[in-house]
Amino acid sequence: MTRHAPHPPHTAILSARRDAGGGLNHIALDVDDDVRRAYTAPGQYIEVLTDAGNGYFVLASDVYAAPFELLVKNAGDAADVLFTRPIGSIFTFAGPLGGGFPFARMKGRHLVIAVVGSALAVARPVVKHRIEGGAAAATHLFLGLRTPLDLPIASEVASWVARGVVVVLCLSRAELHHHEEVLPGARRSAGYVQLALGRALRDGSVAHGSLVIAAGPEEMLSDMRALALDATIGPAVTHLAPAIEVLTNV
Repeated sequence: MTRHAPHPPHTAILSARRDAGGGLNHIALDVDDDVRRAYTAPGQYIEVLTDAGNGYFVLASDVYAAPFELLVKNAGDAADVLFTRPIGSIFTFAGPLGGGFPFARMKGRHLVIAVVGSALAVARPVVKHRIEGGAAAATHLFLGLRTPLDLPIASEVASWVARGVVVVLCLSRAELHHHEEVLPGARRSAGYVQLALGRALRDGSVAHGSLVIAAGPEEMLSDMRALALDATIGPAVTHLAPAIEVLTNV
């Protein structure tokens, strides 16, 4: 994520917390209307400020909606505080930050959402927008996990599959046939997200010229940018016609 100059802080009330699966908690923060209206694009994030340290969290709620929702992995510092403070606690935060991924860039495009772990937060508002706009069938979600059992918000992801979104579970532990009861409507691919997408471009299951919005570790994002100009993908790839257009929120 791009780091910005200091922003004036806001306050939020921790209003809900539940286990989201996959080692994540679903957190809800009640915020003021002026802050809610500043959330204008998926991929924007907030910086939660605590005595234990600060943390950056991508907003997982619908654009312009309140409460702000987060998918949080307990990795210490601010995440630990969000996990342990009682409901009703008041937090200080900055944001929303970053430009995000404007919906206008996605309109009329075949879209690939490529995310790892808690970056699935980026996918929630995007997938809902695509389904409501009749573009579910033109939407791929490549989701990086270790195993199917690490799938967060599993019932939500299953509902996306049922509505026509193509979900690919990219499993870094390559036992593709383990736990087939988890999201049976999804496709499975061995290895990291960027490798799975490269294979899909080569076999034609993802169309050349697709728009990719990617969120995850820097190594994954760097590989995604390189994939756009990978000359091994096919004859359609030239300096004028990249395999994919990749947007990253960094």
